[in-house]
Amino acid sequence: MREATWEPNVISYSAGISACADGEQWQRALALLSEMREAKIEPNVISYSAGINACAKGEQWQRSLVLLSEMWEAKFGPDVISYSAGISACAKGEQWQQALALLSEMWEAKLEAEVISYSAGIGACEKGGQWRMALVLLSGMCEVTVKPNVISFGAGISACEKGEKWQMALVLLKEIWEAKLVPDVIFSYSAGISACEKGEQWQRALSLLGQMWEIKLKPNIFSYSAGISACEKGEQWQPALALLSEMWEVKLEPNIFSYSAGISACEKGEQWQRALSLLSEMWEVKLERNVISYSAGISACEKGE
Repeated sequence: MREATWEPNVISYSAGISACADGEQWQRALALLSEMREAKIEPNVISYSAGINACAKGEQWQRSLVLLSEMWEAKFGPDVISYSAGISACAKGEQWQQALALLSEMWEAKLEAEVISYSAGIGACEKGGQWRMALVLLSGMCEVTVKPNVISFGAGISACEKGEKWQMALVLLKEIWEAKLVPDVIFSYSAGISACEKGEQWQRALSLLGQMWEIKLKPNIFSYSAGISACEKGEQWQPALALLSEMWEVKLEPNIFSYSAGISACEKGEQWQRALSLLSEMWEVKLERNVISYSAGISACEKGE
């Protein structure tokens, strides 16, 4: 533009900052914001929001808070999009208190938090291991007539999984269906299966895996690994091996966690030959065996004398 003697304006800069945000180039986004000021072009809400979004994607939560503060100094203040991006940045930085503080600021500024703001807040609580606060926010959405989406519910389920509250995780999964939403693989089901695994509910974990196939939602490697781990904790070596076999059938290559959980399940079921067979299989598929897989194999041999 400059070579053609056209001076960039606030629209050009905002588009450039937004492009940097999409390309996860937070340093370049901030450099453009700085360049605007040097060129005596005042950044607007869109410019700042794009900059905050770039910081969120670059996991730069402190810088996102600085930009939000600058918006107040600029006398136009952040809007819902700016705040949502800031909350998302705090979520990625595992700063749940800051995320909730921003949500509170929105309400004080008489800005109606949208589903994206709430979802980011719930995600921050999930990353901070605050399952109670995550559920409080989910409940609060209904009170202000903001409908939770799959992301909101998924973050809530994941928070319950981290808090080892499998019952609440299953309640939220049920609520997704009641809200006529289609659960996703990673957040909804994989987190739900993992919650059942942590709660030693292997039957429920297998039930969720079966439910995924019923609704034509293909389980991923995380779903299967969590299911195998649930069987291992429930000392159910047969279903654990069946799941490992099923992974190959559906063209999913088991990873080190899948195999280690399977070997551990064989160990608990005193199936030392099968444990050694899985160790050998790992070698055949060029999967590096670690201390967990070897230890489980040795323990299986010990139990089998």
